[in-house]
Amino acid sequence: MNDLSVVHRGERAIRPDFVLQEDNISAKVAQAEKQKLWSRAWQVACRDEEIPRPGNFVTYDVIDQSIIVVRTESGAIKAYHNVCMHRGRQLTAGCGTVNKFHCSFHGWQWNLDGELLRIQDRDDWAGCPEMQDSDLGLSEVRSATWGGFVFINMDRNCEPFEQYIAPVQRALGPMRFEEMRFAWYKTMVIKTNWKTALESFMESYHVASLHPQYLPMVDEANKSFAEGQHGKHIYLLERPMGAPSRRTGKPVPEDLREGIVSVLNVFKEWVGDAEGKGQVTVRSANAAQRVLSELPAGLSAMDVTMATVGFMIEAAAKEGVQWPILTMEQVMDAGVDWNVFPNLVLVFAFDGCLVFRARPNGDDHESCVFDMWSILRMAPHEVPKLEREFYPDWKDHVAKIPPLLVQDLRNMEGVQRGMHSLGLKGLRTNPVQEVQISHFHEVLHQYLYAK
Repeated sequence: MNDLSVVHRGERAIRPDFVLQEDNISAKVAQAEKQKLWSRAWQVACRDEEIPRPGNFVTYDVIDQSIIVVRTESGAIKAYHNVCMHRGRQLTAGCGTVNKFHCSFHGWQWNLDGELLRIQDRDDWAGCPEMQDSDLGLSEVRSATWGGFVFINMDRNCEPFEQYIAPVQRALGPMRFEEMRFAWYKTMVIKTNWKTALESFMESYHVASLHPQYLPMVDEANKSFAEGQHGKHIYLLERPMGAPSRRTGKPVPEDLREGIVSVLNVFKEWVGDAEGKGQVTVRSANAAQRVLSELPAGLSAMDVTMATVGFMIEAAAKEGVQWPILTMEQVMDAGVDWNVFPNLVLVFAFDGCLVFRARPNGDDHESCVFDMWSILRMAPHEVPKLEREFYPDWKDHVAKIPPLLVQDLRNMEGVQRGMHSLGLKGLRTNPVQEVQISHFHEVLHQYLYAK
């Protein structure tokens, strides 16, 4: 799917500068997704660290399908349809630890490898066809791991995972996301289509208007690219980190020390939790302060930037945490933001990443279940106990959500309502900065409408 042709629906076509709003508001599109997308696409079910020991499991639900992801006795990860092979009762809910799967309806049991262990009153089926153990094992789902994420696919004939993930692995593999650990995990229900939610994090075109707090120290000039089924955007670095946006009309200051420290403070205060953990570690934000007292004025932008990064790496090393060392080419290839089709977005910085995952909220196509995760590069003793917070209505928990993300949440629901306007004749996506979004819809249409 690297060379996607323009996909036509009626007289209108998806282009880099045009996307159909019906994709985000139509019940018919949602029904097509239910039948042709979620049952066929690779998607993230959990993180590897959620199931570290044999018997640990996570239940992943999407619309009317439910999948169990479990660590087996051998240490392998397997995934199964969450259903008893007798009368269809679901076997698990949420997450936990088991030594076998037990159906609470009639007592049938399976081991962690999905093999049948017990049928209550088995002799009652004597002579019945297709009642061998091999016929009644749990129905396995394809699974694979990358970067500490566990992916599943319900289609037995799906695209090989290695082919699907190849662009992501090339660009982000050097960052070793598998070494990061959960700092926090928040799940909420939002009154917006799952695509509208994710698209809020697929571009930086909105930064100047929605997040103006960044403009005094971040020049957000960026460009967006298609990458296989996925997409990314990069900052063009026309101005160094710590310099004001060109939109402010202010020049690049001769001394960038204050600006660079402000960048790290904004990460901590605006996208961090109450402790400051979010897109970067508190350790890095604190280490960056050293540039004010240990660097002389008058250094070049590159010298200040490299010294700042050096202070952060040094602070990490003192805690036994090693950063991967990337070349400048690798840094540019990685960019700052990726959407991994269909429902994952990674927004990363120096030693952390914000992870966003969205799914339809059952059959309500204008509501979604939205996950916000912070994963950070932490020493083992720093990793907090994983606490999954669930907010049925995110507005009741604003104080617990990083303030920049609250800005995004408030905007999402307004976008969803606005897409119903009779005056809207399509979404005029920016052909430079919002290619991630137009390409995302092209790939979606390949799943929904390609013969």
